[in-house]
Amino acid sequence: MRSLPLLMKGVQMTIQVMIPAGFLGFSLGLLFGIFTSHRLHVSVLSGVIESFAFVCRAVPFYVQLLIVYFVLPDILGFNLDPFTASVISLGICSSGYVAQIVRAGINAIPTSQWEAALVLGYGKWRCLRSVILPQMMRNALPAFCNEGEALLKSTAIVSSIGLLELTRAGMNLVSREMEPVPIYLMVALFYLVLSLVLNGFSRFLERRMNYVRN
Repeated sequence: MRSLPLLMKGVQMTIQVMIPAGFLGFSLGLLFGIFTSHRLHVSVLSGVIESFAFVCRAVPFYVQLLIVYFVLPDILGFNLDPFTASVISLGICSSGYVAQIVRAGINAIPTSQWEAALVLGYGKWRCLRSVILPQMMRNALPAFCNEGEALLKSTAIVSSIGLLELTRAGMNLVSREMEPVPIYLMVALFYLVLSLVLNGFSRFLERRMNYVRN
């Protein structure tokens, strides 16, 4: 199929955008979730973080993308290329949802877990790192997988600022070949395969975590 090489380039770009955006979103969301949980709540800081995370969830990703690509450079006085703007906006948008997952996961851990670790001489942060976060990660893994799939589908929107990811590659091919049915079906198939890979990786991590626990 003549369109396959261009679609593969789109797949490559989709993955290149998704991985660093996912890392950024998870890192920020993990910090946001920790500092907004009940046990680690810091009055002023937590309020600021909760407000920022709410904005990340409330404002549509497309609007955030336009702000990062057009408004932010105008304010700061330098330009961002489409790839960098896509990674930043995707990561920031995702962090709001990851923060909710982490916050709910930490709050769901029984208070007795904290108390037992503190009795054994663990400090609050060591207790978080060694006792609470491993349990939270295991319990929240399906939610993290869902957020990964949402992040994958959101990469289609970055085509609006000219990034040649999978959806944009499909649109370019349709305008050139005038064969929308097979091309868009192929695009959908690629997204399906990528989603299956994410689900497979999630199941692998779940088995590993259950093995370590047992």
